[in-house]
Amino acid sequence: MDKEFKLKTHWKTQITQVHCGIDFALSEKLPALLDEEERKVVIITDTHVEKLYHTQMEHLDVKIFSFPAGEASKTRETKSMLEDHLLSHNFGRDSLIIGLGGGVVGDVTGFLAANYCRGIAHIQIPTSLIAMVDASIGGKTAVNTAYGKNMIGAFYPPEAVWIDGAFLATLPQKQKKSGIVEMIKAGLIESPSLFDSMKENVDKWETHDLEFIMDRIYESVTIKRDIVEDDPEEEKGSRRILNFGHTFGHALEMLEDYQIDHGEAVAIGILVASFISNKMGLLPKEAFDKVREIFQLYQIPLKISMQHSLDDWMSALALDKKALKGTPRLVLLEEIGRVAPFNGNFCSEVEFPLLEEAITWIYEQFCHSPK
Repeated sequence: MDKEFKLKTHWKTQITQVHCGIDFALSEKLPALLDEEERKVVIITDTHVEKLYHTQMEHLDVKIFSFPAGEASKTRETKSMLEDHLLSHNFGRDSLIIGLGGGVVGDVTGFLAANYCRGIAHIQIPTSLIAMVDASIGGKTAVNTAYGKNMIGAFYPPEAVWIDGAFLATLPQKQKKSGIVEMIKAGLIESPSLFDSMKENVDKWETHDLEFIMDRIYESVTIKRDIVEDDPEEEKGSRRILNFGHTFGHALEMLEDYQIDHGEAVAIGILVASFISNKMGLLPKEAFDKVREIFQLYQIPLKISMQHSLDDWMSALALDKKALKGTPRLVLLEEIGRVAPFNGNFCSEVEFPLLEEAITWIYEQFCHSPK
């Protein structure tokens, strides 16, 4: 299965080419791609991916920089360290950065490319499922701070994204489930058929049916492509629907000091947003039950280590980029496959008593530790 499309991720300058296939063969195709490049190329990856693919990369005639794997490296300090590496090796404005790795690598390298020499080209080769279906698509780049997740960044789409199922063979089950959460989200906001296909074919993930998986990846990427093309930089508001589940998810990651997996946090965030949607009379209970069921079918770990105060929650939620004057706003569902439009804002404030009820519900459902 080989599919390709062009994604207008930035109306001002760039068109991203997205390639999906099942046989990228890093050791064969990447050297051929690099041979065609006239620009000076650097591959940036993390220590985990570097260890996995060291043999395939050791013969490449390019510089390879790596940084410690994990969310803790998604910082301004990592970006600064990489900038110094590039400067010390005389990379200029005509250079090309290739980000080889998961979502952290993609975010850091994209933000680095957006700033280095006031902007240089970059290509993303995502190696995790969540990076394939979400992080590498759409041009959002960012790093975390002590004040919140993805608070410093830029819209800066890559020249191309190479997505290949071959990388999934080395992906830990926990990371695969994070990507599955984002694919479920894509179905919830835009495609009942994708949601149903995911719900009815859990076994195909268990048997690693790569053709089925790549088709679902392509569907997910296409959904994000269409949404991004309509609103590349969130000026119209429709791109906000991609943030479904992330308001509470990002807040939870921050409160848990990023010790909770991103996909697990977003899964809880999706369930909380669905709970609120149901309580507001938007989402029927039958649909809410289906949302709960699909996470059970995929055995997504849904656990919070400890309780946090209501004030801590409200402070974290206020940092969300959809917040208005410090008041959090949530993307909510009307039914599976359709978000509530809220007069073109695609998000809404939620009354404080309902937020308090939702936070209480979180701990009743997902926390087994004392406050």
